[in-house]
Amino acid sequence: MNEIINNKILNYYLDQYSLKQYLNIDLLNSCKIYTFGKNETICTLNNKLEYMYFLVKGKAKVTTLLSSGQSLLLCFNTPLSIIGDLELLDNPYADCNVVTLDSCTCIAIPIWSIHKFGYEDPIFLRFIISSLEKKLRNNSLYSSINILYPLENRFASYLLSIIPSDSNTVTIEGVNHISELLGSSYRHLNRIIKALIDSRIIRKTKNEIHILDIGKLEALAKDIYK
Repeated sequence: MNEIINNKILNYYLDQYSLKQYLNIDLLNSCKIYTFGKNETICTLNNKLEYMYFLVKGKAKVTTLLSSGQSLLLCFNTPLSIIGDLELLDNPYADCNVVTLDSCTCIAIPIWSIHKFGYEDPIFLRFIISSLEKKLRNNSLYSSINILYPLENRFASYLLSIIPSDSNTVTIEGVNHISELLGSSYRHLNRIIKALIDSRIIRKTKNEIHILDIGKLEALAKDIYK
């Protein structure tokens, strides 16, 4: 994580997402801008949050940890997403892991500043409520996806969601890790991967998956993790 001290860049993103109409002057004066590299953690489950982040560039993966110790994919964050709004009121500890999929830029406001300048501001609070409403709807959608869609469709969509914008190759942590994220067994996912390889849709090496036919993969994905 690196801080960028550049008011021109900060104001560019504030204007691009119309944030000035929701943040009062004290909150605006508290804004900082941070960049995160690929595969860098923005927040960690059960760690205390020092900032609330507005993701204004890039994409991040949001996961949680089950009581079994397995990770589960919750959603993907794209601009404009707020990270830390759920933790504002009673629990300052992150309820999920957020890891970047590519280079990301965030506007950050210290939690102490929000407590001091945002708690009595109805415009800011309505903005946060709107964000929470969208998260609730999305969480319901993702829960339905995990129950109703076959693994083949979810895996195809997952690959398309994490693929770099400048490449057709996805670096993976391992099939077991992906199977956990998608709520599947290792063997079931391996069968899906073999079928996609046999259909010449993908090619797999030890730590990489190469997309050979992105059109067929998109047809399987059905915009599930859009």
